[in-house]
Amino acid sequence: MDNATQAQIENLQSQGQNVLIDFYASWCVPCQQLMPRLSNLEQNYTNVKFVKVDIDNNMEYAQSLGIMSVPTIFIYKGTELLNKSIGANVDAVYKNILDTL
Repeated sequence: MDNATQAQIENLQSQGQNVLIDFYASWCVPCQQLMPRLSNLEQNYTNVKFVKVDIDNNMEYAQSLGIMSVPTIFIYKGTELLNKSIGANVDAVYKNILDTL
């Protein structure tokens, strides 16, 4: 999973790409536990671009999306938000949505 900026994400979305965004913080233990699991999912969903955004380095972007806690996962189909989940959920939560893409 690559770090991404707001501009990079918006570019992917404007191209109609499926995007999973992991909003995280380096000090967040649940975030650290979730990242390897998302990386494993990334290998199985080649039709989805997995990216991560450090909220401490991208505070304005995170605030503009109403992110109040981390980890927060957004899953987009192009510009359409399909799911927003807060916390480190079980993998099945993400798979159920990713399977629809």
